[in-house]
Amino acid sequence: MTRLFADRSGQARLLGAMSWTQARDAVAEDPVVLLPVGAVEQHGPHLPLDEDALVADHVARCVSAATGAIVAPTIPYGHSHTLRGYTGTISLPQQLLTDLVVAVASELVRHGFRRIVLVDGNGGNLGATAAAAYDLRDRFGILVGRVYPWGLGYTLMRDAYSDPDRVYGHGAEPELSAMLAMFPDEVDLAQLPEPALTGYQGWTPASYTSAAIPPTDNPGEVFWDFSDVCPSGVTGATDQASAQTGRIWIARVIGFCIDFVREYDKNTRARGSTT
Repeated sequence: MTRLFADRSGQARLLGAMSWTQARDAVAEDPVVLLPVGAVEQHGPHLPLDEDALVADHVARCVSAATGAIVAPTIPYGHSHTLRGYTGTISLPQQLLTDLVVAVASELVRHGFRRIVLVDGNGGNLGATAAAAYDLRDRFGILVGRVYPWGLGYTLMRDAYSDPDRVYGHGAEPELSAMLAMFPDEVDLAQLPEPALTGYQGWTPASYTSAAIPPTDNPGEVFWDFSDVCPSGVTGATDQASAQTGRIWIARVIGFCIDFVREYDKNTRARGSTT
């Protein structure tokens, strides 16, 4: 089973694989630095707990190979509070994650790397990484970028399915297809569950933190642990998952991330990466 965390081959430029003198010389290029932020959380019995970190790292490496950006070592932990009921999920408090991202990025800035793009691999991290980006702007006057590959997939993949609203979900589509294309050895299809939400104390759940409110069509927010309403941890449907669909995800999502970093590079280089 190949894990990219240990793979230093290929065309990606990895900060962690550089010597300190190589890193010092790289500063003179004023490169874009990609900082992947992942999570350790459940994605059902068929996918690994560290999927979000694995994918954030992989996307960053692909973008690096296409753009020349430097990939900083991945922050593996994230904020996954609503999934803490599933064994193995390790959720950092939101403020701690913000502080961690700020601390790592501040060290990059201290050494002269002033152009930073966060590669956020987990939706639960978004509040924390946005707060970190604004904090870094206030402290150093730098303009931080961010890409969220899983969120991009939901937006960019709708025409790949006959009924995206039915198949989209946690551990289902388009996540499962993407994993089948990128990391097939990490997917255990023999453990693929039947996705289902179950009632909880009279509530009819609609998502992670929402429930049906009759007679309206609008759900209301209820902050349970997701394990209270989803025994398997998987929602959506998996019957349309395939590596072929995953390759569409790769082309569209990673393609967008490459375009984003190129645009960020052009605009921040022209402006000296400051506000």
